Amino acid sequence: MDKGAVVKIIDRFRQEIQDRGITAQKIILFGSHASGTSAAVSDIDVVIISDDFAGKGYWERIDILTDVIYAISAPLEAVAMTPEEWERGDSFIADFARHGEVLYAA
Repeated sequence: MDKGAVVKIIDRFRQEIQDRGITAQKIILFGSHASGTSAAVSDIDVVIISDDFAGKGYWERIDILTDVIYAISAPLEAVAMTPEEWERGDSFIADFARHGEVLYAA
């Protein structure tokens, strides 16, 4: 999948999640699509950062993201974080994603 297709999928993801009351402050692409090593079967790895995830537990966030991913039928793996969680960097995914590419910033 080329970079233009990835950007279109992430934009659809951002629009769909916004329709569900989550306003993205930042979406960061990481993994093989960010590093340029993706294969035809590679999924798209993103971190979505939003204040709207505050007060939502892990499973509630997973439910929201899963619903959105199914709605847009995309090969997407998403991780939800608040800005504070991102800044603390207390997740191995946050450490890994820091080397990614910001594709959306409000």
